[in-house]
Parts: sequence; structure tokens; C-alpha cells
Amino acid sequence: MVLPTRGGEPEEAEVEMDDQRSPPVRGARTSRSHSEAERKRRQRINTHLATLRSLLPSASQMDKAALLGEVVRHVRELRGDADGGAVAGVAVPGESDEVGVEEERWDARESAKRVRAWVCCADRPGLMSELGRAVRSVSARAVRAEIATVGGRTRSVLELEAGQATDASRPALHAALRAVLLSREDQLLAVEGYKRQRFSALISQGLGS
Repeated sequence: MVLPTRGGEPEEAEVEMDDQRSPPVRGARTSRSHSEAERKRRQRINTHLATLRSLLPSASQMDKAALLGEVVRHVRELRGDADGGAVAGVAVPGESDEVGVEEERWDARESAKRVRAWVCCADRPGLMSELGRAVRSVSARAVRAEIATVGGRTRSVLELEAGQATDASRPALHAALRAVLLSREDQLLAVEGYKRQRFSALISQGLGS
């Protein structure tokens, strides 16, 4: 802006103009940042809740309050068992990956067999959810879980209710748990190999009959 002066010489004057749009723009950016942070926070909470549901039997239909109450009760029960020495035999995770499945016990009067399975591997986010899906993929149900984590390694011991077809389901359960330890590419190869084995077994049975 040019202003006249007393000496007749023009004088330039700097006029500062506030950008009226800046505060709303900054406010919108802040709001989006808060919304994104809140979305990620809720996503983490839902992931943790899903993990808890996969660990506890009969918790899939519980709401958040009931689930947390069941978790508190279960932790207190485990603490009591630990104080009484009931879980003193839980093994510390080793350095090598390991998967095992064995029949624990079976009462002829019961409608289901109990199977004990264990997995030892490097700890990572979502591992328990993956193990839960592997167990459900063979129509088994977890009734108890014992987990020990030391130095980035974890060992999970699962007591499962596997129905009466335990002899047939044990190899499938072992393969499903083993696939959790593999990379995504190796998982696909393992699944395809297991499908081919089952198909060959069915053909052999058909020819034998």
C-alpha cells in the first residue's frame, strides 16, 4: 500500500493481514489427528478383547464388562493355583520352535476326549488369536490354557476338548498348530500338502473297499 507523505514523496506501508482461514484449517487437521488416534486406540482394544475371548472358554458371546469380569476371576484362580504349586511344572519356553499333541485322558462315560497340545515359538502380537483359530479349525475347544513368556519366547500349553474322533483329529490339530509357526507362504504350502495327503488317503480307502 502506498501512502502520501508531507514531503510529497510516497511512502510504502506494510499492512499485515491475518489469514482468517488458518485457525479453521489447523482445527480441522487437529480434529482429524485426534480421530485417527482414537480409531487406532479402539482397534488395539478390540484386538486385545479378541485375544482374551480366544483364551477363555465360552467367552465368545460375552460383552466387554462380562468378559473383563471373567478374566479377573480366571486370573485369581490361576494365582491361587500358582500359590498352591499346581502350575509349578509349566516349562520355560526354549530356543527352538516346537509343536506337540497328545491324548491326555478319556473316560468312556464322557462324550469327549481331552487332548493336550503345546506350542513353543517367538512371541508376537496376535499369536494367541491365531492359535485359537487353529484349534477351532479342527472343531476342538479350549478348556484351559497355560502360558509362559520369557525373553521374547513363549510356550502355550492348551487343554482341549476334541470330541471322540481324537485319533483322526490329532494329525489335523498338529498340522494346524504347526502352520501358525510358518511364514504366510509356507502356510499355504503346508495346507496344500495336508489336503493332498487326505485326498490320497480317501482314494486308498475307496480302492480298499
